[in-house]
Amino acid sequence: MRALVFAAASLMMVALLVLLGLSTWFGPFVHAALVNLVVVTWAAFVLPLRGLPPFDEYYALRAWERSGRVFHWLGVPLFRALVRRGPLSLPNRALPAAWHSGDPERIERETRAAEGGHAIAFLIVLLLASISLLRGAPQRAAWLALLDLPMNLYPVLLQRDHRHRLQEMLRAGELVRGNVDTPQARGDSRT
Repeated sequence: MRALVFAAASLMMVALLVLLGLSTWFGPFVHAALVNLVVVTWAAFVLPLRGLPPFDEYYALRAWERSGRVFHWLGVPLFRALVRRGPLSLPNRALPAAWHSGDPERIERETRAAEGGHAIAFLIVLLLASISLLRGAPQRAAWLALLDLPMNLYPVLLQRDHRHRLQEMLRAGELVRGNVDTPQARGDSRT
């Protein structure tokens, strides 16, 4: 049944993207925003029905990520502050719940799920931007690529930073694998 729902919802996404691609009702910005929204919605709600393949090598932090400086330099802490408050925090409550559980395995699993979905959405939108460029719609392509950054690339970077922070907390003994003590009980507000 899950496979059927996944296939039907995926076909609906493709149909919406084709309709948006053929549509001349919207300007380039609105078109790009709607396309990104369709792809992100599919990645957030439909892709989990299928599940992501376990690409452990992809999810492993690279040496240049382990210090956390690259995330700070790219503005990921500012992005985190923006998405933790307000309407952008509403779509995904699983990750904050994982942090509040204090279970490192659950946190790792949720960050991988969020990162994987956004990474796939990022690649799909990048492909659609390339197609728009090849079809002679450079403004659409530019807006698609530009909106792909905050809607997909920065969420990927945020999840990688979360795993960096998780590793730091494990190293410092603030979290222990197999221990589901809650961070609130220790006064930890790093989520």
